[in-house]
Amino acid sequence: MPHPVLIVGAGPTGLTAAYELARQGVPVRLIEKSASPATTSRAIAVQARTLEMLAQRGLADTLVARGVQTRIAQFYGEGAPLFRLDFAHLESRFPYILFVSQVETETVLRDACAALGVETEWDTELVAIAREGHDAQARPTAVLRGPGGTLEELRPDWVIASGGAHSLIRRTLNLPFEGKSVGQGFVLSDQMVSGALDPEELHIFSSGEGFLGMFPLGGGRFRLIASDVAGSEQPDLKTLQEIFDARAHLPATLHDLSWSSRFAINSRMVGTLRVGRFLLGGDAAHIHSPAGGQGMNTGMQDMMNLGWKLARVIEGTAPENLLDSYEAERLPVIRDLLHGTEALTANMASTSPVRRMLIDHISPYLGSRDLVQEKVAARMGQIAIGYEGGPLADGPHARGTIAPGARLPDPLLEVARDGAWHPARAQDLVDPSGFVLLCAGDGPAPQSPFAKSLKLRPAPDHAEAFAQIFGHDGAAVLVRPDGYVALSAPLADTARAVEAYAAAHFAT
Repeated sequence: MPHPVLIVGAGPTGLTAAYELARQGVPVRLIEKSASPATTSRAIAVQARTLEMLAQRGLADTLVARGVQTRIAQFYGEGAPLFRLDFAHLESRFPYILFVSQVETETVLRDACAALGVETEWDTELVAIAREGHDAQARPTAVLRGPGGTLEELRPDWVIASGGAHSLIRRTLNLPFEGKSVGQGFVLSDQMVSGALDPEELHIFSSGEGFLGMFPLGGGRFRLIASDVAGSEQPDLKTLQEIFDARAHLPATLHDLSWSSRFAINSRMVGTLRVGRFLLGGDAAHIHSPAGGQGMNTGMQDMMNLGWKLARVIEGTAPENLLDSYEAERLPVIRDLLHGTEALTANMASTSPVRRMLIDHISPYLGSRDLVQEKVAARMGQIAIGYEGGPLADGPHARGTIAPGARLPDPLLEVARDGAWHPARAQDLVDPSGFVLLCAGDGPAPQSPFAKSLKLRPAPDHAEAFAQIFGHDGAAVLVRPDGYVALSAPLADTARAVEAYAAAHFAT
């Protein structure tokens, strides 16, 4: 195809974009200015919601096998335990944070892309970008510099900016990267740790000396992140041990340092994710504190939101204005993420005696409450993210059923196939390439040319979880390709409701 989608940047966001489009038959070019894959761990946390979406694409098991399933986060104040966050409160089949090197995450995504015929074009940089005239819908012109300095002019139909915080596309479009610097003098390192740290738990220390996080990478290796550390040189093992001893107050020895660096945290985002045929996601659109391990996941989920929409626009089964819903749905998520990570960083890294006193005295009480545990776990695991009130959540909402825009939960149930009932999980029925109509109640399942229709009933002992989706009277729930609910309706009204929804959003 002469004019594919050009994806600029082959990190997790760009690889996810390439995979989402390629598996739906959309030609892409994926370029990366680096000469070869990265070898340092960088982002290390994969959250439950990302794993759920990868599972629907058959990619989760491979990634999970390469990482550490961390089910407990231990929080300390001045060296004393404050509370334990138990990810068993996550209502997901992945009740943990998966700590795994970004190298492994990229490898899994790169292999998935290669199986679809998409290879990363290494040592290939976008050096200029423009569009004809002042028409927002004009096709972009891109100039690429490949290996050896060769130049190529390309005119793709669409360009996805996923190339990082210094995105040429964002700067060329003159999009403000609004926000602020968050503190200064952070250090980062990967090393082995011997001693009192449980090798499969996340350890967060908040003290008058500043913040210290120890994130398990498997085999006794930990990622260390610490705030308010003066100096300009690359921290050595002696410096890191001193930081640990001053803040952790636990007997442990750091050794076998793999790498270390200093960095400053910025919390910034753009005010738009679409300018005509340019689409932004990941670090090109938002950067923030690493607190909570949210960033890489947000970029990947950006592309899982965008991918199915762009594929439908390109194939002509949806109007171009469907892409406006990408920005409308994801910008509030990004904004909330920045506010949350800024607050978490400010609180955990604070050296203020007053704030330290509040943390040390209030955290144990709040952290012991089941409701707080559930809400914090859901927020960290990103299963609390939804698009209620968004432009694609305007379908009907049957009484007692799940709200349009919400993430589809994952209870055990049974699905009718070939004249028999078969056990399944709700999220296994999501089709990442199309809409699915999940139907519960008496009578045959309504049929629709817009969505695959499945007849369901609750699994034994799971009736209440089933009713949280379909109500106690039964209903049909239309689920989007990214696993969020589009509408719910009584079975008798389903065909009309789905037809009206399709006409409103997908008529071309």
